Amino acid sequence: MLLIAAFFIGNSLITPKITSVTEDLIQDLIQGNLKAKENIVAYEFNQLNNSFKNSQKILQNSENNSFKFLKEKLLFTADLATEDQSIHHSFVSIIPSNNIEEIYFFNKKDSLYRRDIKTFMKEISFVKDEVLIDTIITSNRKVINRKVYAKKLPNNTTVYTGYDVDLIAFWSYFSEAYKGGGGYTVVANKEGICMLHPDTKHIGKKITTYFSTITLEQILKSSLKVNGYYVPDKVNSLKDKATSEFLGLEVLRYFDTIKIGNTPLIVIVNFPLDIHLKETTKNVQRYFSWISFLAFAIFTLLLLASRMQLKKEYVENLKVVEEKEHLKNSNEKYQKENAILQLNQLKKKINPHFLFNSLNSLHVLIDLNPDLSQQFVLKLADVYRYLLNNREGNLISVKKEITFLEQYVFLQEIRFNKSLNVTIVNNCDDTILIKKIPFLSLETLVENAIKHNEITKKNPLVIEISINKDSIIVKNNFTPRKNKSKDSHHIGLNYLGNTYQYYQISTFKTAVIGGEFVCVLPYIT
Repeated sequence: MLLIAAFFIGNSLITPKITSVTEDLIQDLIQGNLKAKENIVAYEFNQLNNSFKNSQKILQNSENNSFKFLKEKLLFTADLATEDQSIHHSFVSIIPSNNIEEIYFFNKKDSLYRRDIKTFMKEISFVKDEVLIDTIITSNRKVINRKVYAKKLPNNTTVYTGYDVDLIAFWSYFSEAYKGGGGYTVVANKEGICMLHPDTKHIGKKITTYFSTITLEQILKSSLKVNGYYVPDKVNSLKDKATSEFLGLEVLRYFDTIKIGNTPLIVIVNFPLDIHLKETTKNVQRYFSWISFLAFAIFTLLLLASRMQLKKEYVENLKVVEEKEHLKNSNEKYQKENAILQLNQLKKKINPHFLFNSLNSLHVLIDLNPDLSQQFVLKLADVYRYLLNNREGNLISVKKEITFLEQYVFLQEIRFNKSLNVTIVNNCDDTILIKKIPFLSLETLVENAIKHNEITKKNPLVIEISINKDSIIVKNNFTPRKNKSKDSHHIGLNYLGNTYQYYQISTFKTAVIGGEFVCVLPYIT
């Protein structure tokens, strides 16, 4: 019951959040659609403006060309402009200083149009040496966007060039070329006169209802004018909710400006709210409810299945733990027994071999130095007493192991004279001496060094034993014998390794570093 209640509470809490996120996503999609439509409008209107812009450049660079060449370029550009289906008429008028006018028309040469153009040019007044006119004229059921550029040349010649764009024809082309995409596009000039609209009766008229809430001034001020160019001041365009006369629906209107030549145009993109926002949000909510219910059902089934599986795994894991514990105890018992066995083998190996070498040394020493031979016998007796003493376990204190090692080294130094040099350095206080290490560990490492290295007067064996805070480090110069003994089975090192493994200590290390054999003996707690 708690699970079901938690599901419905969570569903009611998360649904508003999903609605909000969905609305934000749709707003982002609309913004992307808006920018796409703006780019399309800017492209098409710039295409219409290309011939006009080319004529401007020709006249502005007239000083570099002869008058004949200038005239030919203007006539060619005007003729080329009429290749666009939306440009119905174009003209070029040249009035030299003697006022004998030359006027050329392309695509329409009737007297009424000639009279209209002449009248229009006479009404143009020059403030400077050039005039640019971009205006909308409605007549005879046509809506014309007339573009005229006039310039006075240095030789007192005045040139007029321009053309008429049929906005109704342009809309027919535009609506066929760009179908769908969601919403519809309206374009107006800076005076608010409509230039593009899906309902052509609005083209050529002032669409005041579009600017009742957001004014023309606000829209134009939302863009920065830099050297005649209009650049968006903000990332997000101005927007407003209104009822569309064309659709009869509530729409979300986005207002932005684009730059065509030096003239700003206002682009208004209309998105129906019911289609783009409300229906999509309802659909997402509906899908989420179904997905939530399905997820809840699957979760419940998985919960039941997982509980059964967990119960089964718990029983199996209990058996595995018991088996592991048994194996662990058996392994520890084996490691301990193996270490003790190797220790006994080590003792048996030391006894005859060491005793034989010691007696040989004593035989020589009795005649040479009777007093030293007495010390030798006492030290030898202490060594064997230490070896034969029964003890529980295989650990010994550092102090006892060091005392034993000093006696053992005394016997070996008499045997090898000055060819063996063993030093013991305590880098800590005496409290470290109560710590435990494996029994015979230091003796094992010293014996291994003696056994496996060349020992001569020229190349003596130097062994250094450092007692540190966490371990004892044993080093000796590494000069291995050329003929190694076939009977060497590393019993001593194996004994030490098994002992540390039994106590689960992994810091026991042996290695040859920089011409030295190094062994690290950690303390065992």
